[in-house]
Amino acid sequence: MNTNDATHPEDTSPPSASPWLDAEVVAPLLSTTAHTLRRLARQGHCPIVVRRIGGRWRFSRRDLARFLSDELTGEAS
Repeated sequence: MNTNDATHPEDTSPPSASPWLDAEVVAPLLSTTAHTLRRLARQGHCPIVVRRIGGRWRFSRRDLARFLSDELTGEAS
């Protein structure tokens, strides 16, 4: 094991642990398309927290979980 691995645990994290998700991952969960999600993000109407990171739209994993949980329990935003 390289000693640098131990000092930088974020380098060894699995990609699924990222707090930000691509539109292609989020879209099926929201029953829409990645294109529509990116359009909503540009217009400021996306139902979950979104940021531009590295020139791409990224969607908050935590906010997506909250949004889906609210949808399942029937709570209004």
